[in-house]
Amino acid sequence: MLARTERPSGPISRVVGLYQALLRRTLEHFFPDSVLEVQGDRSVIDLDGCVDEPCYRIRDDGDHLGLDIEWLGTKLTFRPQSPVPLLPTERRMVDTIVRALDMRFRGLFDQDLAGRLERFQYVTEDLIIADFIRPVNPYRIPAALEALRVAALSTYENRRVSTGALLLSTNSDPADPKRANAEGAPRFNARLTAIKGFHRLCDGVNTLFLVDREGEMLRMADIERWSADVQDREAPLAPCPRPYVSHARATQAGGHVCLVLTPSQDIKVFSEGTMLFSLSDARWRLLDIPSKFAAWRDAVGATTPPELALWLFQAALNLGEARTGALFVVVRDRQRALAELIAPIDRMTEEVAVDDPQDPENLSPRLAKRALHHAIRGADLCDMEPAVLESIASLDGAVVVDTEGAVLTFGAILRIAPETLELVRSVQGARTLAALAASEYGPVLKVSQDGYITMFLKGRRLWEL
Repeated sequence: MLARTERPSGPISRVVGLYQALLRRTLEHFFPDSVLEVQGDRSVIDLDGCVDEPCYRIRDDGDHLGLDIEWLGTKLTFRPQSPVPLLPTERRMVDTIVRALDMRFRGLFDQDLAGRLERFQYVTEDLIIADFIRPVNPYRIPAALEALRVAALSTYENRRVSTGALLLSTNSDPADPKRANAEGAPRFNARLTAIKGFHRLCDGVNTLFLVDREGEMLRMADIERWSADVQDREAPLAPCPRPYVSHARATQAGGHVCLVLTPSQDIKVFSEGTMLFSLSDARWRLLDIPSKFAAWRDAVGATTPPELALWLFQAALNLGEARTGALFVVVRDRQRALAELIAPIDRMTEEVAVDDPQDPENLSPRLAKRALHHAIRGADLCDMEPAVLESIASLDGAVVVDTEGAVLTFGAILRIAPETLELVRSVQGARTLAALAASEYGPVLKVSQDGYITMFLKGRRLWEL
């Protein structure tokens, strides 16, 4: 046992150093764009106190932008890259990460710690996801995530696999309470992936496996019908990509959790009526769509129609899920944007000129692109079907609208002022450069072809999901 006056050395010191490095790596896994700085070297440690109870402390830093973390004698400062305070869910995520690693560390020495062996059985990041959601049976989530991760590495008849599971908070099916699970039902874990037919039973988008409270497979279900039978279809729902609205609805009440391996090989986690986490590019992302949509809606402000912010945000989610790049700009000053941001050839407010008035179809190459404006000329977003909005947004260039919902242009290459270009010279990617420049005229949503959605305002990035 170490006294407070002693500095740890030998094997214990190496274990402490290992877990401090693990904390840093885990924070960087979930928050790759944040800045993590070590403020103090490891000090003396009372190992006995650390084993008996949690031995970490987290508090706001002096600027109220980030957090100061103290664990096992090391002091860290955690701050977001952008000068925007952490969201409440992000602060909770940091606390969950530190607490999960603290429990794992104490499990090395405390033989009576609850769930000690299970915490060494699964991937640390998966356990953190479960700790954040706090389900009735926390170890079903990492077991199911392990099964989906193995399935993501598999193929069936030369095609990538997609599948999913709805983890119920009950032992019976809420859609059919009288139906009891059969005796000897298999557990939903990685062992099932060794069965070749497992990969074709559920596609994850339309059908899912139902898993009971004990982690045993109950049956297969059509997720749209199941959510309609069990949940309130009239209850408001946070924005969600179109293919997964029923998945989010299924978790709206009752404490159920939905896990999906998508056709694009992402793993998505749904809880409390929203898409909460996504595993892509080999790392987990905390999405927190409700908070980020609220920030976007506040930035768009009062508009006519009032649903403008929702329509654009929903279109961005759908395009991101389809891996289609797009750029949405809501300009506050229509006349300034037309004069400075949009080139004359791209302005939908001007009449289309032709080379030969006797032959309207004989447009010069310079004006040929403007002929496409006739497809939606005079249309507002309130008159436009969602699929049409997503179609025009999928063209190279930006969709620019004013606060009245009028479409000023689409498929446009935006102008960038020389002074703005000088400020963002280090930015990589034409779409990001255009988004930063356009954000001086109003809020911007950028959809990348890798599925990421980013909001820009006043020349800076506010969030990414």
